[in-house]
Amino acid sequence: MSRQPIPNWAILTLVTGAVILPIAIAVIWGVSLLLGGMQDEGGAVVVRYVALVCGVFWALDLICLVLAVGLNSLSDSNRRE
Repeated sequence: MSRQPIPNWAILTLVTGAVILPIAIAVIWGVSLLLGGMQDEGGAVVVRYVALVCGVFWALDLICLVLAVGLNSLSDSNRRE
């Protein structure tokens, strides 16, 4: 019976975030540019910061994904030996 330290649902959630967040960042950044083009500088700045926060979450998600897959990989290699 294999026991992985990180459950599969957590890795699936991290992979989903790694795929969805860059798309969301691009859309939010586009809205920021649209607001800037419509001379709503205050709204553009706020939405740009939201895109920045999403970018930080994306970076954290990628780091957690690499660590989770690495931990599961180490667990599998220890079990085989």
